[in-house]
Amino acid sequence: MFAVIYIPDFFLQATLRHQPELAEKPVVLIDESLPRPAIVQLTELASLYDIKIGMTSTQALARCREVIVLPRSSLQEKAASETLLQCCFLFSPYVEATAPGIYTLDLKGQSQAAHESFGAKILKVLGQFQLKAQIGMAPTPLVAFYAAHCASSFLQVDHPQEFLSDLPIETLRPPAPLLDILHRWGIWKIGPFLALGKDALAERLGTEALALFEQASSTEIRPLNLTHLPEVFEESFEFENEIESLEPLLFILRRFIEQISIRLALSSFAAEQLLFRLTLSNGNHYEQLFKIPAPTTTIDVLFRVLYTHLENLRTEHPIKALFLSAKPCRPVTEQFNLFDCVLRDPNGFYETTGRLNALLGLDRVGIPTLLPTHRPDAFQMQPVDFNASAEPVKTRQTIGLPLRRFRPPLPARVDLRQKRPCALQCTLMHGSIQQADGPWRSSGDWWDKQSWDRDEWDIQTQNGKLYRVYCEASNWFLEGVYD
Repeated sequence: MFAVIYIPDFFLQATLRHQPELAEKPVVLIDESLPRPAIVQLTELASLYDIKIGMTSTQALARCREVIVLPRSSLQEKAASETLLQCCFLFSPYVEATAPGIYTLDLKGQSQAAHESFGAKILKVLGQFQLKAQIGMAPTPLVAFYAAHCASSFLQVDHPQEFLSDLPIETLRPPAPLLDILHRWGIWKIGPFLALGKDALAERLGTEALALFEQASSTEIRPLNLTHLPEVFEESFEFENEIESLEPLLFILRRFIEQISIRLALSSFAAEQLLFRLTLSNGNHYEQLFKIPAPTTTIDVLFRVLYTHLENLRTEHPIKALFLSAKPCRPVTEQFNLFDCVLRDPNGFYETTGRLNALLGLDRVGIPTLLPTHRPDAFQMQPVDFNASAEPVKTRQTIGLPLRRFRPPLPARVDLRQKRPCALQCTLMHGSIQQADGPWRSSGDWWDKQSWDRDEWDIQTQNGKLYRVYCEASNWFLEGVYD
């Protein structure tokens, strides 16, 4: 058995896939690549206003002021084709891309029970992508093709010869001169045409009639030109009017995420990266790559990653088009050891760091790493790498008392006696110093404008507590307290 999935008005459905509310309005699709841009497809409501294929947009607007004129979008048609193809591979590994919006499936190896539920399943899957299909099933690809065009939603043909005999001769799409001759002969259906015989038709009407006879065969099984499953998950949209606010962008972006997430889930994939691109009115592009710490197909998680970035994004020019692509990967499940310390929600942590970056700046959020110097508090922030493998925590033996440092250090006044601290005054405490050890001098970067040098002292006050103070550039500071 073979099945044909046919999407009526495929170009129009591909354009309206992210705007399904327009399907109930008068909409016409213009092909601007034609020498004379004209309507190629239109909605049912638009046809009620006597708008025809081949008219210009001006002629359509003259018949209906409310008509919505949309241009064909090759990017949206490409994304719709990839979506359809991925859906087809859910039901058969043998798929042919017969024509735009038409796919032929070989159902060999599947049980009859699977054939009976095929139509309902494929229609349900395609409905998630706002695509309406007609499905035909028959013993040959050609009969299945005709059945798909005749079906209201699903039609299975068990007797191909009887089915073909009742179809109009126009189904075979004969040339106009040949069709006129057949009508003058009184032939209006395929059955009487086949009854004339192959040899008699070839003798009287030539090779055109012979090719037409072969198109009406109910037994010939042609080999399918099989295609492969594309692992491409992309969506794009061109705005009819340039936008300058965030709301319409997020509206379309949410639908992108929903479509891509469903496609990934149906193909047993998860998103590990998102590529986001904006086309601006001056022709420039803004592009950003987002790495997903824990690959997922959860719509809310993926949308929040983009929303966190976009709510602080400003562009110099209005936005003309939007593109989103997901890099697929197989979902990974890990079994951690009992005492492993891991993030409970890596994606939530990624979102939090994104918000902090937007509020504080990229150089203020990350993991502090020490610089190769003895200067106190000399470190730099490195961004969190969610893809880096976790390294085991290195433990080292603590020598002496731990110092609990004040950040920032507290300005202090220190009185000296014989060049040694004898009294301390600051916001935390004041009083005499019972014992002082030091100084321990350190310095560095003498060749640079940021040179430094300091004298450190460990002191004990009257209450028995131990502190560290230091002097830098003739100024004293209370650096911390020993536990």
